[in-house]
Amino acid sequence: MIQKWLTKYGLVFHVACVCLFPLCYLNQSRVFGFIPLLWLSFIAAEVMLVLPSVRRAETLADARHRMLYGLVRDPFFYLGAVFVGMVVAQWLNGGCELVYLPDADVWEVSNPVVQWAPFCVEPRAALTQVAVFVACLTVGVILRHALSKTSKRLLLQFLVCVSGGLALFFVVQACQKIQPYMLQTTGLGVPAMGAFFGFWLLMGMGILAEAMSRGQRGCGLLFILGFVGNLLGMLFFASALALAVYAVLSGLLFVYLLMYLSAHVSKLAQLKLFFVSMIVVGGIMVWFVFLYPQNPVGAKLKSALPLTEYWSAITATRQVRAEAAISIWQKHPWVGVGADGFYHYVGLSVDTRKWALIHDEPSYVLNDWLQCLCEYGVLGMGLLLLIVITLIVPVCYRARNIWKYRTKCEDGDRVFLFRLSPIVVAGVWATIACFFESCFASPFRSAGLLLAWTCAVSALPGFMPMLTRSDTQG
Repeated sequence: MIQKWLTKYGLVFHVACVCLFPLCYLNQSRVFGFIPLLWLSFIAAEVMLVLPSVRRAETLADARHRMLYGLVRDPFFYLGAVFVGMVVAQWLNGGCELVYLPDADVWEVSNPVVQWAPFCVEPRAALTQVAVFVACLTVGVILRHALSKTSKRLLLQFLVCVSGGLALFFVVQACQKIQPYMLQTTGLGVPAMGAFFGFWLLMGMGILAEAMSRGQRGCGLLFILGFVGNLLGMLFFASALALAVYAVLSGLLFVYLLMYLSAHVSKLAQLKLFFVSMIVVGGIMVWFVFLYPQNPVGAKLKSALPLTEYWSAITATRQVRAEAAISIWQKHPWVGVGADGFYHYVGLSVDTRKWALIHDEPSYVLNDWLQCLCEYGVLGMGLLLLIVITLIVPVCYRARNIWKYRTKCEDGDRVFLFRLSPIVVAGVWATIACFFESCFASPFRSAGLLLAWTCAVSALPGFMPMLTRSDTQG
């Protein structure tokens, strides 16, 4: 009995601990000291090797063999290990200093000990990134090979509820004008808070619909925390541009989920979900307009009008940051300037006039792709792109099979999107939203969001049927 409970919940508990630890720093900009995350990841990896999820008609020894067989054949594991090794090399070769050259009358960063190897300016920043990427690699491997579908569902439901509860706590603090929460309602400063709650808002809607379609108990808690909590968090802490994107996507996803549920729940349940959701949205609007007129949503929407001036303002600083990132990368094209290197080099790459546009938050390029290229170079950028591809390929492959062999799938007589699990559809939309925002902000600079994204994308294939050879040949 004890072994059954450990194999069912032990690994899920450890993965949840890894994913929850960065949330303690979600409202902070530059964070150091993620060493506990490194130890949590090592413990989770050890539990994976000892107590992976056991499938029906499997022994624990069979589950370990299946997990190890999948692990040694997984390109995600090897690519992730190589990238982590690169960041470790940056950390070991770190410790550059800002020096003044009197002959040239300029300041510059000194060379690392080994000039041809990956390096960083600040070793503790690189060590922090080592901990974050090790955690992402561990969580990704566990979800791909060691957790059952039930365990993945439990993990996602738990994480979306924690996110919603955290959002409600932050909103209450902001309404009481407590700093730094009040300042962060402008959508500035920490660029990932709104994206984090927006991501879990979309994921939470899909998780709620999937739970309702199975008749699961506790859907009310998923609605209150997963939907209402994350909705308020997104409204309060997202930037004006992100707010518009997540509002449109959540509206479209809500319509899709109602249509999906039409074949799985009663008309009464559909109407109840629709009217309760409309009451919640309407109540939030009434609260903002009449009871809380100084709400941050109205202020952000006003700041975005007229649109031409708003767009010119946000592109001005982004252009300066992008030009600085490219200039820094051109001097170190292959391995970049190390974790958080943009923060140390940007002041040397712009003049005084341009510095005035970015001095409030010099840590971010406000474009995750350019910042990755700047700090990890062509090699690091290439590895990360390959890692993302390995995560997306299983989703695309299984979606292709569902499209092609519809008669072998559940709901085979329905349109393609309605044959997919709502968790998959919501996960794809949330992923696209994060990628879109990463072109205009820095959501993936947050360890909390990066881990949440890795967790969700790694889990998506588990909610899609894996057709056997007999299914595809029949």
